Amino acid sequence: MFKKPVRIKSNNQVKGSERKSIKDLFEKSFPNVPKNDINNYLNNKKDTLNVVKVVTHTNEVIQVYLLQKQPILFTIKDSIYPTVFLLWKFPELLQSFTVHPQVMNFISSGADLMLPGVVTPPAPLNKYGNGIQEGDPVYVNTSDNKAAVAVGVAHQSSFDMERSNGRGKCVVIHHYYGDYLCTLDGGSWTAPNLGPPEWLIKSDVYEEEFPALGESETKQEESAAQQENDNVSEDEELDMDELLMHTFLASIKYSKSLILPVLISNFFRVQMLPISPELDLKKTSFKKLKPFLDEMAQQELITIKEIKKGVEAITDINRTHPKFNEFYLKPEDRPKTIDEPLNTPSTKVTESYVITANVAPLFQEANYRKGDILDGPNIRKLVTEYVKQNNCQLEDNSKLIRPNTPALKTVCKTENPLAWEELFEKVLQSMKACFCVNSTVNKGKITPITMTVSVRSGNKKVTLIDNLEAFGVNVKEFAKECQHGVAASTSILPAGPGKKYEQLLVQGNQVIFVHNLLVEKYGISKKYIRGLELAPKGKKKK
Repeated sequence: MFKKPVRIKSNNQVKGSERKSIKDLFEKSFPNVPKNDINNYLNNKKDTLNVVKVVTHTNEVIQVYLLQKQPILFTIKDSIYPTVFLLWKFPELLQSFTVHPQVMNFISSGADLMLPGVVTPPAPLNKYGNGIQEGDPVYVNTSDNKAAVAVGVAHQSSFDMERSNGRGKCVVIHHYYGDYLCTLDGGSWTAPNLGPPEWLIKSDVYEEEFPALGESETKQEESAAQQENDNVSEDEELDMDELLMHTFLASIKYSKSLILPVLISNFFRVQMLPISPELDLKKTSFKKLKPFLDEMAQQELITIKEIKKGVEAITDINRTHPKFNEFYLKPEDRPKTIDEPLNTPSTKVTESYVITANVAPLFQEANYRKGDILDGPNIRKLVTEYVKQNNCQLEDNSKLIRPNTPALKTVCKTENPLAWEELFEKVLQSMKACFCVNSTVNKGKITPITMTVSVRSGNKKVTLIDNLEAFGVNVKEFAKECQHGVAASTSILPAGPGKKYEQLLVQGNQVIFVHNLLVEKYGISKKYIRGLELAPKGKKKK
């Protein structure tokens, strides 16, 4: 997640009043740490606590908390995770998995932790943790140092790991020592040497795996590294085979757009890929789709026929086959069509303003500072409170304000009385406009998503969509949805002169489809979408 550089969207110091809520969140998320330890760690007001919003290379917005410039916590969606630095301080926060040091070469290259790479304790200790559930936060340490080196979530429960016979994925890695999260605020931190895990020192594994001082370790390390490399490759292939089978069964059992016969080439592109965009056929043991489908045909799950020379299609699905009947997906996990209601939260757009040095004194009493963001209603409320606290209303006419404080004189640029609305207007003019899309802050005024229809060579129409990214829409994913939804080619064009975001081109006049997709799936209000009037005549809006 932090393997590639991240972009900082905002960096604000946490106010004293907000520290308590962060401390409460800490206690709730990690009950294993004594309250006194948490209080001593977070309540020192001399230690600056900042909250930083960053955008990853996948355009995911993540909130990071830094104590004295050291990242200690980060959030992904609604979950909070400790960094390796915080785990050095409080190793009891989470359960851990131990690996040999050379395994970190693979994790640092972006790989998740596979079960063959885990050093497991002997009986009667729990081999893969104590009651870990799928999705639980965990961390990784090494056999020569129990200090955390990576943080992530369990890919499966302890029980399932035990049953897997040492195969498959163990931890999905979110953050590791040395990634871009570690250097977020320019800091450089050295991992402490806490010694090997206690269980490893007391066990025979420690003696077997680590030769006595003076013995040659190079050959053993090379052998272990090669073995780990082989295991990782095998398990990646195994996992991708499982994903391939899962996607295939989901396509033939739950797809509502599947119509037989379907060409093999179209089946993968239209049915399977939208379900699992991360599916890479080259990383499966089959390497290509055709051998896999031939295997499914041999198992009598499907029937494949040559409909014309060199062109094959799936013509029938065996809905009585045990694998077909055993496969089950919860309704919320099944493939969706555009017309189905999706459990996607609405996109909340809020017009806001950044506090500047000129207006900062107006909000000082409410503990807001330069750089903080406020929406219009809160600005009116706080300015009204400021005016009344400083007795700036005329005694004989409460509808007029006398700019008789240094801050109001600076903002209004006059000492003459003025009306409330004029005062609010002056304040807003002295602030920087921005808008918040969910939790993401964008500079400047809101620019709506704009659809235009243009004619290209051959008198062919195309639909151009601008400003998708301003509303948190991933252009690549949106392009795929358009491509599959209207069976039309798409392309992403670089931002033109005077434009900030990439432009999406969709073949044909697809205004209605794009409009409905934005409103129904992404929850974007119609008032932020322009161009519906360009829809083809004779087609009614759904």
